[in-house]
Amino acid sequence: MDEQVLRAMARWPNVPAVYGWLRLGRRGQWFLIDRNSPGFDERIHGEGSPIGNVQINEFIARNYQAESDGRWYWQNGPQRVYVDLQAAPLVVRVLGTAQRPGLVDHTGVEIDIAAIDAAGIGPDGELLLATGRGGAVVHDLDLGSLLIEAGDDGAAGTLVLGERRITLAEWADPAARLGFVAKPRPAG
Repeated sequence: MDEQVLRAMARWPNVPAVYGWLRLGRRGQWFLIDRNSPGFDERIHGEGSPIGNVQINEFIARNYQAESDGRWYWQNGPQRVYVDLQAAPLVVRVLGTAQRPGLVDHTGVEIDIAAIDAAGIGPDGELLLATGRGGAVVHDLDLGSLLIEAGDDGAAGTLVLGERRITLAEWADPAARLGFVAKPRPAG
């Protein structure tokens, strides 16, 4: 976490958290949901507008974390901004080749292939991973860079990551399987 964020948290310890204002899309893009804009309609504007500023995206990435209950947030100075997740808390890009893959999440952190506990296919056909850092979805444009062997007798198949072979399961509820909250909201 940035030093300036830690100082702000110490100086203003009781700033209320916000919910439903920031969304992470399935391709690792951050979206701002401007609920205070005139004429805001959840059905029309609820997906938000992409945040295109590189410095803001990098600031969010450096200060993006999870609570033990699976709610992911961005620590924006003294204020905790809980994130709505379209697919998973982490979006993984594939580097290298199918035989020698490297994985990095949307915040720039390298994913340790040896720490991937499980992999599954979600209800929308997305490839999901249980990583040492948290639940992840593989960026859909990178699926062709991975080796996935077909399964037998209706099995989902096997994901091959270098020397690792991970049997794929079908996950109807990725949030429950991977331990994250897709839409955090205040209790009560």
